[in-house]
Amino acid sequence: MRNSSVKQLRKINLQHKEIHYTIRYSSRAKYLRLQINNSNELEVILPQRYKHEKAEDFIIQKKEWILKHLKEKLATKKYFLGEEISVIINYDLFLKKPQISYFNKKLIASIPSGINSFTQDDIYRIWLIHKAKIYLPGRIKELSEQTSFSYKKITIRSQKTRWGSCSTSGRLSFNYRLIRFRKEVIDYVIIHELCHLKEMNHSKRFWNLVEEFCPDYKKLKTELRKN
Repeated sequence: MRNSSVKQLRKINLQHKEIHYTIRYSSRAKYLRLQINNSNELEVILPQRYKHEKAEDFIIQKKEWILKHLKEKLATKKYFLGEEISVIINYDLFLKKPQISYFNKKLIASIPSGINSFTQDDIYRIWLIHKAKIYLPGRIKELSEQTSFSYKKITIRSQKTRWGSCSTSGRLSFNYRLIRFRKEVIDYVIIHELCHLKEMNHSKRFWNLVEEFCPDYKKLKTELRKN
């Protein structure tokens, strides 16, 4: 039986580009899979019974995805609650449906091998929307009770120009991308919109009200704008 801790370093030419990759045998792996790790390195994980030639065949089969995601990995940084996270996609030969898990600042998507349409950005966006719809309503409810401002409805949306909004009818709307920021910044945006329930303007009275519930709002507002 091969030692699962030993990695084999190899290289392959894909579309006239030399790609370095590692092969790692795993006693726990039931099927072949590949991933791009946090260091932007391609890794192929093989079950003990597989020969290393299988890895090269699989890489050639997935060459377009590999070249695209190696480039994508370097292009964008991704955050969740203020912390930078990694997005890793594993293609599994025998998986029947996509699976997503998050642990230790790693968002890992396991995708059936035949599905090639998902990018890291797709996975990240889908997951952020899901997390925002869980976190934001609960936190809005908590801050509403603390400030004694009551709203009628909450909507989580993909707004292009706003982090949040408040209607005259008491409806609050928030951008799901807020979940990228640390909790203090999110609280500022929520308090900002809750205060609009009393002051539908940006007058001195409004900002005094914001400061009452969020004394550091100026610093948090600057952080939001910079990012």
